[in-house]
Amino acid sequence: MKKFLVSIALLCLGLLPACSTKSASVVPPRTLTSIQITLKAASVALGLPDQLTATGEYSDGSSQDLTATVTWTSSNTAVATVSGGVVTTLAQGTAKITGSLSGVNSPSVTVTVSAPIVNKLLISSSSQSIAKGTTVQFEATGTLTDGTTQNETGSVTWTSSNTAVVSINVNGAPGLAMGVSAGMSTITASVTDASGTFSSSATLTVTSATLTSINVNPVLTVPIPLGTVQQFTATGTFSDNSMQDITGSVVWSTLPTSVASITASGLATAKDIGTFTVTATSGAINNSVMATVTAADLKSITVLPSNPTIAQNTTEQFSATGTFDDGSTHNLTDQVAWSSSNAAAASINSIGVAKGLTPTSSPVTITATLGSVSGSTTLDVSNATIVSISVSPTGHTIAPGTELSFTATGTFSDSSTQVITQDVTWASSDTSVAKVGAVGVVTAVGQGSANITATFGGVSGSALLTVSSATLKSIAVSPTSAVMAPASTLSLAATGTFSDGSTQNITDAVTWSSSASTVASVTSYGQATGESAGTATITAQQGSIRGTAALVVASSTLSSVQVSPASATVAEQTGTQFQAVGVFADGTTQNLTGSAVWTSSPASVATVSNVPATKGLATGIAPGNATITALFASVAGSASLTVTGATLDTITITPSTSDLTLGSSQQFVATGNFSDGTTENLTAQVTWTSSDIGVATVSPDGLASTVGKGTTTITATMNGVPGTATLTVN
Repeated sequence: MKKFLVSIALLCLGLLPACSTKSASVVPPRTLTSIQITLKAASVALGLPDQLTATGEYSDGSSQDLTATVTWTSSNTAVATVSGGVVTTLAQGTAKITGSLSGVNSPSVTVTVSAPIVNKLLISSSSQSIAKGTTVQFEATGTLTDGTTQNETGSVTWTSSNTAVVSINVNGAPGLAMGVSAGMSTITASVTDASGTFSSSATLTVTSATLTSINVNPVLTVPIPLGTVQQFTATGTFSDNSMQDITGSVVWSTLPTSVASITASGLATAKDIGTFTVTATSGAINNSVMATVTAADLKSITVLPSNPTIAQNTTEQFSATGTFDDGSTHNLTDQVAWSSSNAAAASINSIGVAKGLTPTSSPVTITATLGSVSGSTTLDVSNATIVSISVSPTGHTIAPGTELSFTATGTFSDSSTQVITQDVTWASSDTSVAKVGAVGVVTAVGQGSANITATFGGVSGSALLTVSSATLKSIAVSPTSAVMAPASTLSLAATGTFSDGSTQNITDAVTWSSSASTVASVTSYGQATGESAGTATITAQQGSIRGTAALVVASSTLSSVQVSPASATVAEQTGTQFQAVGVFADGTTQNLTGSAVWTSSPASVATVSNVPATKGLATGIAPGNATITALFASVAGSASLTVTGATLDTITITPSTSDLTLGSSQQFVATGNFSDGTTENLTAQVTWTSSDIGVATVSPDGLASTVGKGTTTITATMNGVPGTATLTVN
């Protein structure tokens, strides 16, 4: 046994060098070489979290989840912050996120925070019970991921559990329910987004009660200002003694319509001074209220043109523009009382058309009066006789079924020129080719050529018109789609494409119609008016060819009116155009420039036009600062206007020289150069003339139309300052 133990001891001693060598070998520690960041979602809605993962790569090839260990950094903490890998979204935008540990930094990843989305839905209505044939509006309110609420009526999907009892989305208006028959139906709104599917429901009962009376409100004790709108409502009392808002179910009318018009939703527009009746009718039941339109704040009336001279037996159209205390201007031509100081020399009718009857030795005073306010100008009737007549345009080719307007300009023995389109007798040399109306509007009938002739005082002038054999292939209506507010208007245009590849504006040559006139009506010249919430298809048709546009009359409320430019500067006695855009609660927009009521304050610094052709055009009166405001449906927006004392030095016309072929046209632009070094586009404000109307005529907006071969000088004049350009017709 002793020998055995000694042997073991010796064996261990022999192994000691080896054991000593092994314990001296040190394994190096692993080191972090890189960090990689991954995102659960690259884009996340505001208010929702996002998850980041940090993975560390080590020198020995191993990896480890470092999400809870790294230090997180956001490049934009106003948009998103990170803690423990959890991203908290704070605002829409982007932020670059990095993670770092032990001096190692990860490449950045970009988190995009998008708009908040719905994560809860609630519907509501003003009534849980309606009578058969009446309507009620449901609204859907969404609670968004950022905690805010938003009207989602137009975004959700609406359903009725029993469409035989209740129809939903009447006339295409989201959430508008109509009672079809007695009973009950569940109305549901639902929406699906990244957060999931959300819905909300309510029960609507339809009764068999019958309407017994209607009450129209408001009963106005104060007049409606000219040019503004007034909402009327109708409340129905039924046979079960229930009461209900039936504004959207009755038929609205006004009398006389010349004083005020009214939409299918009860929104009245004051068009003329006077008293009118508003009536709501449902079957045999109706009720009416009276209202008055006034212009009590009328400050002055301007009669234009100023001090014209016309030849005997010719006419002049005068206009009356009223300036009000609020700085607005309105066209009062049809509202004023017109008078002539010498009716034997010059007569004037109720719409401002004066006719020279006998030459005068002293001017005739033409006066426009409204209430206690008057404006006047003078009119001279000369003894000049007609020498020649120029008819334009000439050499045009149009397709059968289309129209073209001609203008007659007379040159008289005193070398004066005058537009006499209304005074001449129009004729066509071949009525199988083209027919001409009393005011020079020609309708193409069939292929061929015809001379369109204007005759006055035994003198004639003519222009050649060619009607092609082209046939209409398609009609495009523009805009193709639009969102409108009730009582707002929109001008639609129809462009025809023909078999020869040519295109032409045929707005006045088509038949316009609306698929739902209670939603949007349309005139014979393509002007649509929003009547009530819903959708309508507007059609322009000629023969079997048609084109369409889709209109939506907004059911959401008008949130704001934005006026642009936000600020502008003009010289006194010159103008600048402002635009008004309405923004609705659902984010849609509409150009309201032509529908809004424009005002300026103070009116001593600037005025702003409410005349249809120039709505929103502000004119500087005197140096200073003014606020220009656009008002529609009780919502207003404004912009600032600075009027300087700069004077007009020169006018530059572009192009300065033009060479055209007979039958073509040229648009000229007039730019004013002022004493303070500024420039303004004055094209629509200057007076345009042509030195030789036998060569070319020029319209009030600077469009020159060729009449014959030769050279003429085109002149633009404002405040006594002229600018010229040369036009040659070959």
